[in-house]
Amino acid sequence: MNRRPLLTALVPVVVLGLALAACSRPTATSSGPTQPSSAGAAPTAAPAASAAGPAASAPDAQGVEGFYRGKTVRILVGYGPGGPYDTFSRIVARYLTQYIPGRPTVVVENRPGAASLLAANLVYNSEPKDGTAIVNASSGLAMLQLLGKEGVSFDAARFQWLGGGNKTISTCAARTDSGVNSIQDVMGPNAKQLVVAAIGPGTGTYDTPVTLNAVLGTNLKIVSGYDSTAKVILAIEAQEATGMCANLDTMTSTVRPLFEADTLKMIVMMGHEPSDHPWLRGVPPAETLAPTDEARQILSALHSAALANLPYAVAPEVPPERAAALRQALAQTFADPQFRAEAEKAGFEVNPSTGEELTQVYATLLATPPSTVAKLKDVLK
Repeated sequence: MNRRPLLTALVPVVVLGLALAACSRPTATSSGPTQPSSAGAAPTAAPAASAAGPAASAPDAQGVEGFYRGKTVRILVGYGPGGPYDTFSRIVARYLTQYIPGRPTVVVENRPGAASLLAANLVYNSEPKDGTAIVNASSGLAMLQLLGKEGVSFDAARFQWLGGGNKTISTCAARTDSGVNSIQDVMGPNAKQLVVAAIGPGTGTYDTPVTLNAVLGTNLKIVSGYDSTAKVILAIEAQEATGMCANLDTMTSTVRPLFEADTLKMIVMMGHEPSDHPWLRGVPPAETLAPTDEARQILSALHSAALANLPYAVAPEVPPERAAALRQALAQTFADPQFRAEAEKAGFEVNPSTGEELTQVYATLLATPPSTVAKLKDVLK
């Protein structure tokens, strides 16, 4: 089948969308009150980051401090325990408390469901709108909204985005006993099949292999419905699946044991240049395999538009001075040397995005013309 017209129509939206690389309340799993990782030592104070927006005026700052003193701020993670979002947010929680005026307790609660739609819906609709509920959900929330995904009960453009944990790249890996040693093994008329475990549409575990199938003609059989990366790992260990796609940080943190045990190996990375990361040496960038300019543009977008990994947001109704304080506190957390050391020890590269950057990306994506959205649905169905 000739894919060229479809690819041409998809380029504008994928440039901003594919990397966003992408209710009833269940029982919570809470981290409980958190403290700095070094007993008795508060994290090193970071200068107020200009990227977090201007500091509140003195009266506003006093009001924010008075509000948060003695309160509990909850980070609702859209995935189950043990995955990268959960792991990263629990590190964030240990430091964020030090930078929010009034030093409230900060805890993590897991709200897995529908590729993190449940958590996003809760914070947008039913959780308190006072700045004590933060959502940490999929970077693909706006894409799910754009595609008319069933269960979306929010407007991603109206969330007050606080920032994202890092800018990263997407990668795919295969079991070393799968018979797939390179991405070329799953391309072409005699391609082998790689069964890829995925969480669902709107996540990198799903959208990346779907895109590779569309533009490179890979034979990746996608099995979705796992509620966390931890469940994806279990599927690979049980050989229910023989491969997976995820951000590099996810691979080097949560999935690391499978690489260290020589169970998984990288077979492709997004981008157009080789990487000097030890896990990616000799692994081909997907763009170098693209058969057409249109395909190359799509794959380039998947690599370069990854501005929204590990994003945090509060509801639209949260008072602006509190949202601004949370945005600044998150920026200061990301800049804290002790936080960065702990995150990097867990396998995360801290390369954050600002709330303003995320707001602009989502607003632009949601302005995609309806005709292009219709064609995109055909690929990501």
